[in-house]
Amino acid sequence: MGLGRGPISFASQLGRRFGNKFSYCLMDYTLSPPPSSYLTIGGVRSDAVSKLSFTPLLTNPLSPTFYYVRLKSISVNGAKLRIDPSVWEIDGSGNGGTVVDSGTTLAFLADPAYRLVVATMRRRIRLPIAAEQTPGFDLCVNVSGVLKPEKMMPRLKFGFAGGAVFVPPPRNYFIETEEHIQCLAIQSVNPKVGFSVIGNLMQQGFLFEFDRDRSRLGFSRHGCASP
Repeated sequence: MGLGRGPISFASQLGRRFGNKFSYCLMDYTLSPPPSSYLTIGGVRSDAVSKLSFTPLLTNPLSPTFYYVRLKSISVNGAKLRIDPSVWEIDGSGNGGTVVDSGTTLAFLADPAYRLVVATMRRRIRLPIAAEQTPGFDLCVNVSGVLKPEKMMPRLKFGFAGGAVFVPPPRNYFIETEEHIQCLAIQSVNPKVGFSVIGNLMQQGFLFEFDRDRSRLGFSRHGCASP
């Protein structure tokens, strides 16, 4: 079911009937039994609205169906990385920028930012680097014998335009790729031919509201207990 900004998507065709907004919670797929994720057409409950942090939605005329946001900064363990602001910009060909997309599994970051994130996390992580990296991933650690590896992972923080701050837990960006091995579930993208993506793993456990009339995206760690 399409939820994009294009004219044929479900959200576009029925949007006006429901306030031109929708929300969802994507729950942790690793839990057993797996909790139910859900989609709500229309606004979130009134008690959840006050807990949402909002950032403006941007429009890219050359890729009009995606929900673009302005990513301004990334921090690791509270230290903001020195990333040139131009890394996040949409260029004249429509490339670059950052989208929030429930249809993409992993997260993708523009290569200059990605390299800094990986290098910084490699220095900060308190777990042994895996002897062999899982193909397709650049940072994997061995969690054998560790009861709570999440407590030993570096913490990521994303700063967005409007002051909204997104702080996902480590389980949203470290995934088990083989027994006792967890890898950073973020990959590189060339901003000259693509865009950064906040994918569905990174969104787990957060309530997201896409408010198309007010052109803003809201998110919160609260509000996913029940629809």
